[in-house]
Amino acid sequence: MTKRLLIITIAFFAVLGNLIAQNVPTKKKEKYTYTMYTRVYQKRLMEKPDKVKDTALMKLANSYYYIADYENAARVYEILYKRAEEKPEFQVPVEYNFRYGQSLRAIGQEELAKEKLAEYLSESSANAVVQTTRVYEIQDLREYFSNLKDSINLNHFSDFAPTFYKEGLIFSSDRDTGNLHRYRHSGTNKDFLDLYQFEYDEDSVQVISKLNFIGNGINPREAESTSIKVDESTVTLSSDGNTMYFTASNFKDGELVKDQDNIIRLKIFKAVLEPEGWRIADDSWYKNQNGDKAFNSDGYSFANPALSPDGSRLYFTSDMPGSKGLSDIFTIAVDENGIRGKIDNLGDRVNTEFRESFPFVSKDGKLYYSSDRLGGEGRLDVYSVDLNANGMVASASENLGKLINSEYDDFTFIYDSEKQYGFFASNRPRPNDSGRRNAKDFSDDNIYAFTAECLNPKTLTGIVYDKSTLLPLAGTTINIISDDNEIIASTFTNEEGAYSVSIDRNKNNFVRATREGYTPAEEYLEINPCELRMVDFYIETDCVDYGTDLAKLLGLDPTIFFDFDKSEIKDDYKDELDIVVAAMELYPSLKIQVNSHTDSRGPNSYNQPLSGRRAKATVEYIASKGIDINRLKYKGYGETQLVNECADGVRCSAAKHQKNRRSEFLILCEEGENCCY
Repeated sequence: MTKRLLIITIAFFAVLGNLIAQNVPTKKKEKYTYTMYTRVYQKRLMEKPDKVKDTALMKLANSYYYIADYENAARVYEILYKRAEEKPEFQVPVEYNFRYGQSLRAIGQEELAKEKLAEYLSESSANAVVQTTRVYEIQDLREYFSNLKDSINLNHFSDFAPTFYKEGLIFSSDRDTGNLHRYRHSGTNKDFLDLYQFEYDEDSVQVISKLNFIGNGINPREAESTSIKVDESTVTLSSDGNTMYFTASNFKDGELVKDQDNIIRLKIFKAVLEPEGWRIADDSWYKNQNGDKAFNSDGYSFANPALSPDGSRLYFTSDMPGSKGLSDIFTIAVDENGIRGKIDNLGDRVNTEFRESFPFVSKDGKLYYSSDRLGGEGRLDVYSVDLNANGMVASASENLGKLINSEYDDFTFIYDSEKQYGFFASNRPRPNDSGRRNAKDFSDDNIYAFTAECLNPKTLTGIVYDKSTLLPLAGTTINIISDDNEIIASTFTNEEGAYSVSIDRNKNNFVRATREGYTPAEEYLEINPCELRMVDFYIETDCVDYGTDLAKLLGLDPTIFFDFDKSEIKDDYKDELDIVVAAMELYPSLKIQVNSHTDSRGPNSYNQPLSGRRAKATVEYIASKGIDINRLKYKGYGETQLVNECADGVRCSAAKHQKNRRSEFLILCEEGENCCY
């Protein structure tokens, strides 16, 4: 069953329309849009830049961006980011990097634009999962390597964890242990098995043989002689094939090592192929100790190593501190001196509160891994993400979908991105497999081969909803916009709010939903020829009804407060009132009613006239700035409209009482008319 995609849709608090000159002629009916916000704070930023709040700057920058005034947008974004550098407690949301970057590109500042866009790609869409459309052809490994002398995928034994090795594979199996180890692949604190190898030549019969380790007591013959079983699994090889990292039970000097909880943890070991001066036997691997204790620390498991193609980073699975779930995927640097440096968790776009494991990095810079998170095809599913130049996650995770994933466990996925083939393990029932007792028997892991062909899905689909009512919005404009901010395709939503538009997935572009009376929303679509996307939008109306608070519309929060038993406006809030004045200067037809309130202390017979005096004082202040008194009304409500529980007889703090001593600035429209600001 095809699942709907989990898409993070970013709702931007921005504006539509064009900037209007400040001298606007008075009209009997003037339609306001969110352009008001842009114009008011443009004026404010020029006159008193230090008095413009961070939240107002954020909205102002977005306002310029959405009306394609990229020069002003870049200027305000720059101010915003400088403030963030000066104030550690203030963080600019990640999506602002994208809009800042696009603004910079539009005005020719390409280098800084690339920097901001890279930051956006490395941080955005933390929990998004998309699905891939590929055509797969899957074969049982017994069919793929048809001339192996020894069979593979034996009934009642587990074969899994394939690794590219010469023209064949290294893999893990419990075929000669005499024990049936169940579910060993699905956790990082289980015992593993032995490593086997074979090379493949179509013209000759090949033999499967056990990988030969020598040194530090890990030779299987040494282990058997002392009745100690050392299980090994999940191998990664350097590009020259001479260095190996692999998973094994913690083992040292012929003894299994238990931690303080009496548990034998998994560790990552290193081996080299026939080091200089050490030739003892052909094709022997010489095992080193498990290395830097800061990396392979006691008390936790370290498993499933995977080297980057250039060998500069090692990815692995661990339940170490900092894990988000049962196991997470981490990375650490590797150089000529070994594994060293800071361990980095790959973050929310890979790791969840569930189990992530079995990483593999392909030559084209994709990290493949398995997870049993909710929403997959079955238990463990295979996912992938793009990695950036620093080896960190640079895209949303994508589920590889059917046929790679099934209702069972699918894991240890490896892929040659140049030849477009690979291998993975699964405990799904094999077709016509009489050796399996029933389809729900999860004991046997088998290796499958696959070839993959990417399809370039030409169509982007989705639905646009009203964020408040969740009703679909017909007639919404959908634009596909290039990296150069040019509209390259456009369509409208149908009566069900759905859209379908052609795109080129071999190019970077983004999709934007716009509609009169609503704030726009957009999402970046990075190059990915194999990715099938469905992008839904939930957009917010920018029109307000009669009685909307102008102060809140302009982001004045808190609004105007008064001291206890006073009706004089506090100096601290005169700057707030000046923003209301600026709006009324810019929009000569705008009329408001000032409602003032008191807290509950004292009798209402006293509070009612006090609130009236406060409302009157507010109106008089606005009028003193040159606003026609006929555009202003006022009313006092005393303690009749409290905003919290602090009524008569309720003990409250001074701060809570102060929240009730406030003024509101309600927009007056003609009856039945909506006012859009």
